[in-house]
Amino acid sequence: MQNIEQLRKKIKEQPENWELEVFHFACRLACKLAEEIFKEMDDALKEKEDLGMKVVGFRERWVVSLPGDIKLRRRLYRDKRGNYHFLLDERIGLDKRSRVSPLMKNLAVQSSTVYTFREVEGNMKAVFPWAVSHTTVHNLSSKVADSYMEEEAKEIKALYEDGVIPESEGKVVPYLFMEADGINISLQREKERKAEIKGGIAYEGWEEIGNRRYKLKAKSVYAGIMDGKRFWEGFSLTLAKEYDLARVGKVIVGGDGASWVKEGAELFGGLYELDRFHLKRALHQGLGGGPVVNEIYQACVKGEIASVERLLTKAQQEADKERVEEVMRLRGYLMDNYYGLRDYRVEINGEGLRGLGAVEGNVDKLFADRMKKRGMSWTKEGANRMARLISLSHSGKLDTGKKISTGKPAPILSGTTHRSEGEKYEPGDGATWLDASLPALYGPHPNRPWVQMLRELTRGHAEGVVHATHPESQPTKS
Repeated sequence: MQNIEQLRKKIKEQPENWELEVFHFACRLACKLAEEIFKEMDDALKEKEDLGMKVVGFRERWVVSLPGDIKLRRRLYRDKRGNYHFLLDERIGLDKRSRVSPLMKNLAVQSSTVYTFREVEGNMKAVFPWAVSHTTVHNLSSKVADSYMEEEAKEIKALYEDGVIPESEGKVVPYLFMEADGINISLQREKERKAEIKGGIAYEGWEEIGNRRYKLKAKSVYAGIMDGKRFWEGFSLTLAKEYDLARVGKVIVGGDGASWVKEGAELFGGLYELDRFHLKRALHQGLGGGPVVNEIYQACVKGEIASVERLLTKAQQEADKERVEEVMRLRGYLMDNYYGLRDYRVEINGEGLRGLGAVEGNVDKLFADRMKKRGMSWTKEGANRMARLISLSHSGKLDTGKKISTGKPAPILSGTTHRSEGEKYEPGDGATWLDASLPALYGPHPNRPWVQMLRELTRGHAEGVVHATHPESQPTKS
């Protein structure tokens, strides 16, 4: 390895490159030191090895790390069952058959939610004299996304088939705001040319960060290529891990009028509000401007539907032939969103409440910039993976070292029969178990299995719920 004297000589000969020379020297020194430390760790593991482990030899591998390529020579073990282990690899967090260190992996995957895979490679090479290829970045990101999606699929299946309730932080808040919207992306190697990413955000309110400047409080993000029912199943599961949804004060759901968004308001038993941006745009497109636009808008916000109908009728009577059809379309749009026209604050009197409309900017910033605005096209599988990674990253929940695990037993609704014998869970099965204000309990379908599950949930620590913290609790199928 280059010594200090050689480094001094190089810097004196080419002083303009002193930063790179010092940096490279430090990295090479760090790699050499890491190799020596890992050798000591492997020797220590040999001394403390379990009696059931047997050393079958040594193996070498190269690992790409932040300081550079590190050569590992470590022991290979075989346990009583015939399985092989590299105890050193497991101890320092190396993935099987991967040449990338945990920190380098985290850097690559986190960066891929903002930059293209090739840009990630280029950015890393601009900082380090070594980097992982864009293909490796793609593979690492795919594996991390798949681990989360596989675990979520198991949790949804366990919830609706076995009644296994996810562990929750149990937060209780007076208001929980949700907004959802869709964004179309271009596809490649698929039958369809376009696909819609459904994206949603949830937050507890707003907090001031400056003079009349606010940010969303405790924002969660969820997205993917899926139908509406599957979207709300996944989003509600995500929120259930954080909130006690049965005790949330009020749920307010905002959207652009899409039916799948309104289904979310019904699921959570919340108030639905038509996004003000889409409302104003529809009014301008239908009426072409003028004082009547603001007049109808104000009537909508106040929930004065009779006034809205009267003003639209007048506008239609006074419109020319070309404008009549536009007014009729506007009329249909407003009637389809009849229950979402009024500003939710007309019904809820609370301090610090602001208007909705955050999802448009969030979807644009979170997803469009990464997945749409650069002329990119995706496979459905790849787009779904990236949407999930972006969601996790901006919710602060992206753990690139995450391993799929069944974890400790979760609460089970042992007193409820959720599914007949032999009947399997299908995505999209009823999700009314998470109705926060519980309208399902009093609706027309009180005997449906998911309403029964909801009733069990809302008993708090009722006898029908087995808690994960109980030493005798065991997951059992109903």
